[in-house]
Amino acid sequence: MKGGATMKNRSLRWQDWVTLITGIWLFINPWLFGYARMSYSWDAFLFGAIVFVFSIWALSDRRFWEEWVDLVIGIWVFISPWILGFSINAGALWNFLAVGFVMMIFSIWSLAAYPKVSMAQA
Repeated sequence: MKGGATMKNRSLRWQDWVTLITGIWLFINPWLFGYARMSYSWDAFLFGAIVFVFSIWALSDRRFWEEWVDLVIGIWVFISPWILGFSINAGALWNFLAVGFVMMIFSIWSLAAYPKVSMAQA
């Protein structure tokens, strides 16, 4: 495939829209659930913004490695409440678990449906 494994088939593009929405949700949920002033809210702001940027990028030019980046971010978002010690905040915990889970599922789904690409092209 030309251009570093650019995906010619855009049939999975809706998954990038879902990821975009989860990035926006992750970014705004500290205000919605009242933990915007807590020290761990930076995790939601930072990774929400990163997911948003990568989703916009994926909508314009889908790449194989972007799905892996989304998967890694999804894993981080899912486990970060315990790593950063804010699992006692139920609102933050459940939001991070839901967003991380959605990101992991859609990344795995996209990777499984992605045309077979050799690692040299990825």
